Amino acid sequence: MVTSMSKPTKDDADLLLKIMAMSTADKDYSEASDWFFRDFGNMGYDDFKKKYPRGSQGYKNIMVFCSYGELLGVFVNKELLSEDLVFDMWGSMNWEKVESVIHGLRKDIEMPRLMENYEILAKKYKGWAEANPPKV
Repeated sequence: MVTSMSKPTKDDADLLLKIMAMSTADKDYSEASDWFFRDFGNMGYDDFKKKYPRGSQGYKNIMVFCSYGELLGVFVNKELLSEDLVFDMWGSMNWEKVESVIHGLRKDIEMPRLMENYEILAKKYKGWAEANPPKV
């Protein structure tokens, strides 16, 4: 696992702002994010598969939503973006809500690396949170 990066730079902030601008301009992501926080809840993979089969809007939404976690994970895990900025902004990035679904999808669609950077990033959060207690 990659160790914690040094102090965030202006380049880190610039990249984070670009990702945020991209996500707010992305209609699919906006819809997926709204759906995730409004309708997804906490469900296991079997329930997800029944309610949102492949080809459904819910299936598309989870893939779009998690793809942004994967994107952030790639940048942080390759030390191109400060994990400190990402965690300070988004915390654990809701991995705990999608973990069962992603693990089930990995098996069903035979893609063992599906969203692996998102998962690695989320697992790093616990150590970051212990080293960075709440500010207020």
